[in-house]
Amino acid sequence: MESEERSWIYIFSLVAVINGMGVIRLLGVLSEFLRNQKTLNIRHYWVYSSFAVFQLLLHLLFWWSVVGLHKAGNLNFLSYVYLLIGPTLLYLGTTLLMPAEKVESLDLRSEYYGVRKTYFSILTAFWLWVIFIWPVFGHAFAPPIPLHIAFLLIALTLRVTDQPRVHATLVIANYAIFLVFVILYATHLGELGRRIAEQ
Repeated sequence: MESEERSWIYIFSLVAVINGMGVIRLLGVLSEFLRNQKTLNIRHYWVYSSFAVFQLLLHLLFWWSVVGLHKAGNLNFLSYVYLLIGPTLLYLGTTLLMPAEKVESLDLRSEYYGVRKTYFSILTAFWLWVIFIWPVFGHAFAPPIPLHIAFLLIALTLRVTDQPRVHATLVIANYAIFLVFVILYATHLGELGRRIAEQ
């Protein structure tokens, strides 16, 4: 049993590295902006800032939740490659959402709507990945699938519309769904994985 746990730690190390790169990217851009805030001309946009924080929360929740996958078993090379797609999509979304660090002025509203279609296409692909992760590992769909579908529909909607009111409303909806998910399924490390493996 102990050797099996060590194997999973080794296998998941690349997943953690890719996911960690996204967190580092977010924190790196933030620290660069804080360091140069007096010389930067930034026009803030709360929807953009809200999605940047949401992206960080997705990275953290992914890291917290993926631990439970070691209970799934049925790992082969193809399912491992599928597993790597999730953090890769998160990293790509983060990299796209974060503006270039070396700028003198920045309009975050223009930045947000400039990357909106591609960013939400990536987020849509991420939620599809989330929906199918447990079936790929040979289990039924995860219990929070209604929440995952809600996230997916929000990402699709934000992909197709550029209406500021819709974006403002749905970023708040994302946070509400995220909070419900954490309360119901992620209060303990790997809790969702244990629930699914015990079914």
